[in-house]
Amino acid sequence: MKTAFCTTARSYLGSIYNGLLDDSDQPPVSTKHITDLAAIFVRYNAYEVLGIQLIHGHFKILENSIMVGTNFENLALRRAKNTEIDDIDPANIYGHIFVLTADGLYAYEFQDGPLPDLSGVGQGFLPEFVNYIIRNNLTSLIGLQVLGCGDKSMSELILDQGTVMLDSSVVKNTLPTRVTVFNAGSPHPKLEIVKDLMLVLADVGVL
Repeated sequence: MKTAFCTTARSYLGSIYNGLLDDSDQPPVSTKHITDLAAIFVRYNAYEVLGIQLIHGHFKILENSIMVGTNFENLALRRAKNTEIDDIDPANIYGHIFVLTADGLYAYEFQDGPLPDLSGVGQGFLPEFVNYIIRNNLTSLIGLQVLGCGDKSMSELILDQGTVMLDSSVVKNTLPTRVTVFNAGSPHPKLEIVKDLMLVLADVGVL
């Protein structure tokens, strides 16, 4: 899985995100595929640290920039925003969501902080996962996500040039639109943003 920031990779990473469909434009993921993939995750002990992601983007990001997420400990939330690559310390981020391209698995969204411990994942996991999504023509639909928001059900709210993952139990007056993350815990639905929630996030310094 590649997360490099060499000169040749900079524009490529941005172009990957900008080429993604909105989740509303993606076809449904069949229950059979979710069940089959879940069995692979369980077989290789990957289900607690990795999940499957509906490949999607929400807007066009700027040139020489990537989406980078930050977890906020005071609230059960994670914010991802469009960030210029020159402002990033590559030693302090890792690939968070990966899509399979002709050149291999590439991250199209990143996370700050240390990489979670993946040592317990069986060595045969990646080849079998990749083989499954290729064999079933899912490379543009199913991605791989490094988990890190805990076991709670999280809701994704779409902002201007960014997103917020928030504990679903505190989200009010919103309309769920689609499940985008599948793991051993609860699914993560996407939500339409509302002004009241944006004001709350601004009050706690997230916006």
